Amino acid sequence: MRQIFYLVRQNLKRKPFRTWLMIGGIFLACATLFTAAILSKGIQYTLQTAGERLGADIVAVPADAREEALSALISGSPSTFYMPLSLEEKVRKTRGVQQTCAQVYLRSLDAACCVVQVALVGFDPERDFTINPWVLQKTAEPLQNNQLIVGAKVISAVVGTPAKAIGQRLMFMGKPFTVATILEPTGLGTDYTVFLTMDMAYRMTEESPLYPVPVKRDQISTILVKVDAGTDPALVAQSIEQNIPELKAVTANQLTRSFSRQLQNLVDALFVAGGIFSLLALILAGNLFALSVRQRMRELGLFRAMGAGRSLVFKLIVLEAVCIAGIGGFFGILAGFAAVYFGKDIITDMIGNLYMWPDTGYFLQTALTGMAASLLAGILGGLYPACRISGCEPYEAIRRGE
Repeated sequence: MRQIFYLVRQNLKRKPFRTWLMIGGIFLACATLFTAAILSKGIQYTLQTAGERLGADIVAVPADAREEALSALISGSPSTFYMPLSLEEKVRKTRGVQQTCAQVYLRSLDAACCVVQVALVGFDPERDFTINPWVLQKTAEPLQNNQLIVGAKVISAVVGTPAKAIGQRLMFMGKPFTVATILEPTGLGTDYTVFLTMDMAYRMTEESPLYPVPVKRDQISTILVKVDAGTDPALVAQSIEQNIPELKAVTANQLTRSFSRQLQNLVDALFVAGGIFSLLALILAGNLFALSVRQRMRELGLFRAMGAGRSLVFKLIVLEAVCIAGIGGFFGILAGFAAVYFGKDIITDMIGNLYMWPDTGYFLQTALTGMAASLLAGILGGLYPACRISGCEPYEAIRRGE
């Protein structure tokens, strides 16, 4: 076997341009397909996780501030928009609505804790069904007025690691707070938000000289809705908008899918490019291997005449193809991983920092699948010329080679 590998290595070194041309084709195919697979899985994971962790089936926002509200909900952009608290009761009476809760958004001010402005959101710990269950799960106690909940992406702007963040004291609008817990990543604006009790949110705007205009206690920003089991959220959202013209109702599916379109276009383009590269790599490998075998016909015929069996010649040709495909696939996957790893900040900036990456297991699974596919492509590319030359008699192969 060592001798076969030696012959393969020597044959590949004899025609370096042709060898690297075949490696390059497989390299491009694997790199683009690996990158597309990772990004595509990330989109699915983001949509699934965001939908599960949003905690509400519908989000109702002021009709005249729909875009601003969606920007805050999706990307965590610091925003302020208000509507009367009385609208929550109207929403609660809508057919199909099981439960509602309200949140209030404060104007973002510079804080000593953070290098960037963060969104401050007040919620009602007694009635909330989106944030409070996470708090009870981690602390077993409702949030107090002097405590904060911080989103997953706020950690880097606060103190670094989650373990160090819990219990830290932070200042907002001149008032000290303690970090009670940290939310799991959601892929939504929640990741970039600091939550506090609604009572404290109102008090901060009333008592802080830094806040321009106090938020009235009969004002809220969003109404979160949970619908009855078996009820279509889209129909309930439509009913809310028809009965309450002051509101725009967005379902969880609409909310999570609205930010994935531009990245999905990138993924589709990568899959198309990867498919084209794969097809070209197969055609290129097959033609170049066939050309290589024709050029080496006399050499392989002499090799057979010296005692080499048909199976040995077959293995030699196929092994050459497998080596080329393996090298191209390995470095293609490395390049795809590097593109994803070093370009992740660019990718997340493109879509508002909302992309959630697949876990390590999926990376490994995709890499192994890519390697298997590249080796299969190599085998298919070398199979026909290997069968053709191994089937020739030595004299016939020598005569053709001349």
